[in-house]
Amino acid sequence: MKIWYQSLFDVGRIPAYFDGVRKRVGSVARPGTEVHLHAMPEGVYGGRTPAEVVIYPYIASLHAQIILDNALRAQAEGYDVFALSSVQDPAIEEARSLLDIPVVGYGEAAMHFACLLGSRFVVIVFGERFDQMLDLRVKRLGLSERALPTMQMERTTFADVGKGLEEGSAIVEAFTRTARKAIALGAEAIIPGQLYLSEAIVRAGVTRIDEVPIVDGLAAVVKMAEVMADFKKLGITVSRRGYTHARPPQEILEHARNFHKKT
Repeated sequence: MKIWYQSLFDVGRIPAYFDGVRKRVGSVARPGTEVHLHAMPEGVYGGRTPAEVVIYPYIASLHAQIILDNALRAQAEGYDVFALSSVQDPAIEEARSLLDIPVVGYGEAAMHFACLLGSRFVVIVFGERFDQMLDLRVKRLGLSERALPTMQMERTTFADVGKGLEEGSAIVEAFTRTARKAIALGAEAIIPGQLYLSEAIVRAGVTRIDEVPIVDGLAAVVKMAEVMADFKKLGITVSRRGYTHARPPQEILEHARNFHKKT
């Protein structure tokens, strides 16, 4: 089984993140599963961090086209699953409408796993506007009754999380403070919002806080990808009824893609 793992990070950013993910994949994936990591093009964020750019809907919609191009490429190259490693699941419905292979996303997978671990979950994020972004994602998935409002870590930056990939004490302390506020409000499972944050927490060896489980983001993506590939082998694939996953006829798809590449 081959999984195309699509990151929102651009080429060359934070080698420690990708190196660590490559190492951990071996312990997360089942024998025989290959997980191939793919980044966004170098320079796509103009020297800024992804967290500074994807919070703007128009800019995110432009970057979504890169993701969809890669989704089509993954299917053409024989991958079994296209997996999005971003908690906001960018362009996931559009990708499902295009592909015959399964498409999974970190946010959706982690939230459904969290529902199996506790009655109510919380997503903990860092960075401006990610709380509203994730609340909208929860609502779109129909999980508002199972989720607390997304919580922001205080005074935590992209650079702070990056440091946490190497030495986790400070980021774990900040994450734990926020987690305990959520637990006091009734959270029974915790999702570290961005997979970047999830990796810092997991690599620090933290799997529970006050008996509340923490969803491992990488494991959620990979395991859901494996399960959906298994479903496909059994003949169970995405719905083609209704609007959300309607697949365009090939001639319409080809015309639209050719036209927009010329303009």
